[in-house]
Amino acid sequence: MGSKTSSLLLPDEVQTLTEKTGFTSREIVRLYNRFACLDKSRSGFLRREDLQNIPEFSVNPLCNRVIEAFFWESDEVNFTQFATLLSTFRPIRSRTVTEFNNREGKIKFLFRLYDVDKDGKLSKEDFHEVLAGLVGTTVQDKEMEKVIMRAICEAGADINDDDEEIFVTFEQFRKTLNHVDVETRLSMPF
Repeated sequence: MGSKTSSLLLPDEVQTLTEKTGFTSREIVRLYNRFACLDKSRSGFLRREDLQNIPEFSVNPLCNRVIEAFFWESDEVNFTQFATLLSTFRPIRSRTVTEFNNREGKIKFLFRLYDVDKDGKLSKEDFHEVLAGLVGTTVQDKEMEKVIMRAICEAGADINDDDEEIFVTFEQFRKTLNHVDVETRLSMPF
């Protein structure tokens, strides 16, 4: 994409993004217009604070975790990155399965939501931060610890008596979702 959001999308850019994301050309243009509205600085990039101003995000208890997933590798996101990540949420259509919009891509996104410290594994601390964001202060720490340990055990993590480092790997996380319909649950209309 061009360096400024004020530039128009070129037909070949729309086509490339359509192939990469599975969005229709109409959806790409609509996403681009939304991106341009969010890009208040007209820099061609979005920052965390740009996404925090979206009303639909602000009411979501996982708002900060979802926003962090956008900025997994950088402190700013261009339109291509924005559209690519949003394609994870596109309903899967058999003719338009892409690298990001498939079961594996959706599970990777969920894993990133929980991997707060971005170390490639889910620790008790990662689970605690995400769950605390979901339930706030309505659950006492002892109950939270029980829920976290149960989730870690169900994922098949090795738990030893000295309680050193307990974590869930991506493979273990994926296996726990074998019978979950992530394709539908992690989809929204565009």
